[in-house]
Amino acid sequence: MMCQCGQVNLLAEKKDADKLAIEDLTKQAKTQSGPMATLTRARRDQLKVEIAAENAIEKTIKQANKNLLKAVEAATRTIRIQVILAYNDEQLVQYILESGYGLAVDEFIEQADKIREITQRMVDAVDYGFDISEINQQVEALQATTAQAVFDEIILPDVKKSLNQSLRDIIAEVPVDIAMSNLQVNLERSEGRQLTQVKTQISEYGRAITAVTAEAAGLDHYLYTGPKDGITRPFCRALIDLVVDQDQMRKLNNGQGLSVLTGGGGYNCRHSWSPVTEGFIEAANLKKATQSDISKANRGAKRK
Repeated sequence: MMCQCGQVNLLAEKKDADKLAIEDLTKQAKTQSGPMATLTRARRDQLKVEIAAENAIEKTIKQANKNLLKAVEAATRTIRIQVILAYNDEQLVQYILESGYGLAVDEFIEQADKIREITQRMVDAVDYGFDISEINQQVEALQATTAQAVFDEIILPDVKKSLNQSLRDIIAEVPVDIAMSNLQVNLERSEGRQLTQVKTQISEYGRAITAVTAEAAGLDHYLYTGPKDGITRPFCRALIDLVVDQDQMRKLNNGQGLSVLTGGGGYNCRHSWSPVTEGFIEAANLKKATQSDISKANRGAKRK
């Protein structure tokens, strides 16, 4: 059995980072005034909703794993297991959904709706007279794409692979208790990767809504907001509180293969882009990024 302590530590570090981020944003807002303070508080509240969504989905995934284990174990005591052994891939995925993962999908959609609502408040904080309801179809498409990226491309394939292995064990007459133990280990082993993807996709979903809103409103300047604590990536540290235009955005590279506009500094990033008007930039006395700032961020992304 492979050790899971490293994975557990990473998840614990993420939770600590989330707590530090909220505390730091709260402190920032207290030192600010006017529109900038409003925006920082809105970003803090958005981060709280994203964290709550991640925790709710994590809890649901763990429960779905338990439900699947119980369902398969119960099936091994009846002729039902022979039916499951004959399932094709599509039928196996349907069985997984019916055995508990359907609830995880529902939970993800519910949490995505909450993120959509809080992102509207982020938009309102800048107050450039745009109603996010005007782009409902685009946002709904983003939500569907995000759910597909999480479940169809990551979680369900992982679960199906683990279940297939256990079914092969049963066919090979491996004792049921050992087959079930192996299934449990494999499901738990996949949780860390799945939850990292969930966090990344949730953050990208919020940023994508913001990006679509900015495009529809005709905005091409973005303020980078977020915590300034000791665990902030060099890439992010170089950009915090700076305004970046679209040309500069295209030149940024977080070094992790993710779009900077929707992925920020990369996996588990706690920062966000806020579209801003020229009026907001002037009112909040914001600084526009220079080519030197962009180069510094990109150099920071290459640090391991």
